[in-house]
Amino acid sequence: MARNLAGAEAVGAHKTSMLQDIETGRVIEADALIGSVIELGRIVRVATPHMDAIYAAVKLLGETLTHAKGRLMITRA
Repeated sequence: MARNLAGAEAVGAHKTSMLQDIETGRVIEADALIGSVIELGRIVRVATPHMDAIYAAVKLLGETLTHAKGRLMITRA
């Protein structure tokens, strides 16, 4: 685990491809990045409840962005 974290830190500041998709209004690659993990879990009969929840949230975000024409509006109360 520590080795993985050190490797991630060595990459430096960057944005994930999914964040870049969101920021530029492109379709989020949820099926390829998250759906494939869920599918593999089902194939080997391993439950993926956390991935299922993340997938649902990302799909909802994608639909929201589609309806908002790629613009995410954040309002403050």
